[in-house]
Amino acid sequence: MDRRLILIEGLPGSGKSTVAKMVSEILIGQGKEVQLFQEGNLDHPADYEGVSFYYAGDFEALLGTHEDYREVLESNAIAYDQGFLIPYRKMKEQWGIEVPDHIVQDIFRRDLRNSF
Repeated sequence: MDRRLILIEGLPGSGKSTVAKMVSEILIGQGKEVQLFQEGNLDHPADYEGVSFYYAGDFEALLGTHEDYREVLESNAIAYDQGFLIPYRKMKEQWGIEVPDHIVQDIFRRDLRNSF
């Protein structure tokens, strides 16, 4: 499978989004399959902002602590290596007030960006 990745970088307000959209449209016009991910897109495959990692045992402890939200947590967790990724930012956006802030704060403590 032949894949290409095009990254567009620049200063704020320099036209990155406009250029990215133009490049995307040109490639689509050439019959290419294109996926355009803008900064801040919660579905971006490499966006680990707002994502926490739990080892399997720790994830079970989280579920036990927040038993009333087990279904929401399990349905949003992504099995990875020897544990689970929890995209809590995306989860909060999708589920809104159904996920209380104290649960989001619990999950935030294990944010991937905090571990580097």
